[in-house]
Amino acid sequence: MLTTTAPKRHSMLSSKSTLSSVTLEDSPGGRMLDEWREKFVLSQQEAIEIYTDMHRKDDTPKGGFARRHSHITWNLQAWLPTSTMNLTIVFNPKELLRFGRLTWDFLTIVLVAFDALVLPILLAWPERFRENGPVDNFYKVTPVFWVIDILMNFAIASLSGKKKKALLMYACSWFWFDVCLVVLDFVLLLQMVPETLKALTLLRLFRFAKFKHAMVELESILESRGLIRAKHISTILQCVIFILIVNHVLACVTVYVGRREQQSHRTNWMDENQVTDNSWLFQYMISFNWVIAEYTPAPYPFAATNELEQALVLAIILTCLPMLGAQIGIISGTLNKMNEKTKERESVKRDLQRWLRKTKAPKALTQRVVAALDEVLRSGENPLDFREPLALDFLPTTLIQELHMVNTSDKLSIHPLFSMLMDERLEFGGRLASSFQSKVYIHGEVIFSEGRRAEGVYITTHGGFSFQPSKSENFHVKNRNSKSVHWNNESWFAELSLYLSRIHASTLTAMTYAKSLTMTYQSFIEAVHDWPAIVVAVHEYAQSFLKLYEKKSYVLESTWELPPTEWTYDSVAATQLAELLIPGTSRLHSFKVNHVPKSVDYRKLLQEDADSLNSLDDQIDEVLDQTAEFKEDSGIYDALGCQEEAKRATLSMLCLGWFVRDNYQHMTINQDRPSRLSKSTWKSIRDLLFCDEMTLDELNGLMVLLACRGICKSPDFAKIVPPRDRTRPEQVLSYAVENLQAYLPSLASLTGESYQYLGPVVDILKEFNFPQFLQGENNPHSVFLLQDGLTNQGEKVLKMCLLSQVCILCGVTGTVTLKGSLFLNEANGRCLVRALHALQQIHELDPHAVYWKYIQSRAEALNLPVMTPSHMVQARLACLTRCVEQQLAMELQDDWLHLTQKERDVLLDVFLLDGHEQKTFVFVYLPLFLANSRANHDVNLLGGLKFLVEIYDRLLQHRCLSLTGPSVMVDLSSMALVMKDVEDIPTLRKCFDFAKLVKHENGVTILLTTNSYQVLSGSVSWFITPEVLTCLELKKRGAGSWTTQH
Repeated sequence: MLTTTAPKRHSMLSSKSTLSSVTLEDSPGGRMLDEWREKFVLSQQEAIEIYTDMHRKDDTPKGGFARRHSHITWNLQAWLPTSTMNLTIVFNPKELLRFGRLTWDFLTIVLVAFDALVLPILLAWPERFRENGPVDNFYKVTPVFWVIDILMNFAIASLSGKKKKALLMYACSWFWFDVCLVVLDFVLLLQMVPETLKALTLLRLFRFAKFKHAMVELESILESRGLIRAKHISTILQCVIFILIVNHVLACVTVYVGRREQQSHRTNWMDENQVTDNSWLFQYMISFNWVIAEYTPAPYPFAATNELEQALVLAIILTCLPMLGAQIGIISGTLNKMNEKTKERESVKRDLQRWLRKTKAPKALTQRVVAALDEVLRSGENPLDFREPLALDFLPTTLIQELHMVNTSDKLSIHPLFSMLMDERLEFGGRLASSFQSKVYIHGEVIFSEGRRAEGVYITTHGGFSFQPSKSENFHVKNRNSKSVHWNNESWFAELSLYLSRIHASTLTAMTYAKSLTMTYQSFIEAVHDWPAIVVAVHEYAQSFLKLYEKKSYVLESTWELPPTEWTYDSVAATQLAELLIPGTSRLHSFKVNHVPKSVDYRKLLQEDADSLNSLDDQIDEVLDQTAEFKEDSGIYDALGCQEEAKRATLSMLCLGWFVRDNYQHMTINQDRPSRLSKSTWKSIRDLLFCDEMTLDELNGLMVLLACRGICKSPDFAKIVPPRDRTRPEQVLSYAVENLQAYLPSLASLTGESYQYLGPVVDILKEFNFPQFLQGENNPHSVFLLQDGLTNQGEKVLKMCLLSQVCILCGVTGTVTLKGSLFLNEANGRCLVRALHALQQIHELDPHAVYWKYIQSRAEALNLPVMTPSHMVQARLACLTRCVEQQLAMELQDDWLHLTQKERDVLLDVFLLDGHEQKTFVFVYLPLFLANSRANHDVNLLGGLKFLVEIYDRLLQHRCLSLTGPSVMVDLSSMALVMKDVEDIPTLRKCFDFAKLVKHENGVTILLTTNSYQVLSGSVSWFITPEVLTCLELKKRGAGSWTTQH
């Protein structure tokens, strides 16, 4: 941070919000569209408020995405990245219940159908079935099945959405019917019915009556999927089966009546017609024929011979004949409907052919049009079957819109992001559904083709498609399959074009009559315009999705339109909104412990007489063994992919032990000899940190604090923190210390004095950024905040805070080596001494004196004068540019002299106003901005300072200083990144001309647009014509369209 070769992590880049605007800016092909970045910056603060309100609500449904039931939902594992756990997809509970009930109903229908076939035969010819045979044993078991059926109906009712109503409805309707039939089953099983009443067994067939809703459900499924013809065929088959079953039962009953009369030695139709001696099959066919003959006026040689037989004949004529007529009527009506559809299709086709002839369309075109129409009319999505009914004209517009939204939402729910955004609590489903347009394709029609600009996402809803990857040799993709892929299932394509400007690398063609829903990125951006929570969620999703794509872009360059499905699930899980809508789905919850963990004890690392840890390897092993969060298999750092932060935290803890034990050798073991920290500077740092004045319990608590701080930078860990408290790692750490001990075993194990000071120390860390103070990035107002925070705290809190801050700085090189700190060299050590010495006087001096005393001490170390305001600005610039050598200080002085007087006056305002009593700008990432300027020989530090003056003037022109707060934060991250490689100042100015100044509640963000990056890459010439110059001058005079104000 304080040397010219300091790591980037020493700057503010390491402590920015998880909602940072610096995302993929320097990744080729990974820069998000300007509109998304601008809307994200504008929406951050309001989204935090919305997320906080959602977090407070206790009545959030826990089972799935709100009250809206999509085709799929995710359980806990589904939100986990596929690298750590397999993706698990389960059906929506309501859909699963519906499927289970339908399956059970059809199983019972099969059993009742078996009864309808066997029971009449068993009644008429009981000798055909031997005792203890398969059929006899079957009927001994079935009563148990029907008892289970009653229990199953109660279970299904209890699992439904309206449990009480469903249970009451079943108990008052079909329950008594089922109970009566089950009682009858057991009565027959126990042979408690005399032979004369054996016909009561046919009462079991009444179970057919309760399964009509199953057939209605089947027909509704067929109709919803466009299988209208299959529905008609199903209706006809039901009628035919009903007629056959009724006649089968009557035929067997007729034989039963004849045989019963025969056994009673009375006249009967079987003896009179001499059919007794024939086989049972012949008897059945004769009886079946006689039953059918009763439906017609034609004479039949058989007739009733007694009262009972005549009563049966009359019953057949009076009851079964109307039923037969009704079934025949249904069949005729269904056949008429099918014929009407055929006639209608032929009529539509003839009308089209007639119109084509009158318009004299070319023959080839006519053939293509007619063939396309034939394909459409033959498809399951025949438009004639989906015409809007007349009843819609009488319904309110709101209901019609809701119907449209539901139909579209069901199709969109296959995509995890859109399924989440249609949650009813967000009230965004209607807006999202209306942003999609339905498109129809015929066989062979190209939906998108290679080389065309991608317009947006495509979600296929019907038909077959062919996806043909690019065959261009320019991609050089390894293991790329250039063969086309065919499928008929629902999917989505080209989602990446919603967030990036892309050119299609593949071709998608319709193989049948097909439909899709499409949405352009402009429509998507317009839809989320007034929804800050949605904007932030989409931005977070896109960030995660683009990062995944960047890792595999070389392999997937020719098939980017069809990325792995797992990416969408992982990216949805990366959003804050996902955890808010379904609390508990974060993978972090698997680390929650319900027992008090074993106490951590770092005494071996903190006591001077601990001889058992002489080697560095032993000390590293001791840290890893004592800290549960660092475990490779079960630790939270490893599980959340924060291995680098774990190394930094480990080195910070080791540095604390070295400070306490005065172990200079281990601290400097890997430092180069010319820049190695001297023993005198080491002693000065230790004296200012007051390590010897702290107890082992206090130091043990600081060890745990350093162990837990790194995980607070993880976005996954931050999701369980209220949104208002997750914008910075220090805020997350503060909340974790107070409320999240269950997720951090080391923290939960602390008691008494070890835990006593952690809360106050973290509160100070949250208010005061020591690294910014060290390099002069903040202003005296930050010292005022520190002083105010220490008002009710003692000296102990300040000392523990400074010790932890220094250890954190020393641990930033943990990713390079854990054996010694490369940061704490001589140059940085002297700067630390001056900063610590200045802050030790915070209770005696006012904030201005403390701040400028430190800046003055840095200047004196470089032999810079500090007599005038101009000198003080140069001194602060020396801190900002990480200047620790006199040669660099002399170059800084020379650059200052080459500035004009006006530029120097502007820089006096920039760097001397305190931000407390005098309102000013605080330029975030300014050290990186100046360091990159100095590193770029085409710009140099002088060019960077001149350009900073231009930025300041632009901010004043657009009245950015009028924003609330004593200090207005200006995010220079985009400009800081381009300063390193820009070719010259004119190109930089042109780049800035295309940039946008976005005002928001937290300050101002400078966003470079696509045109800005094209200027930098040379795609757009920066030559300014007089007309363009006039437009730019007009923009400078007023905010107009140049500034977006929130």
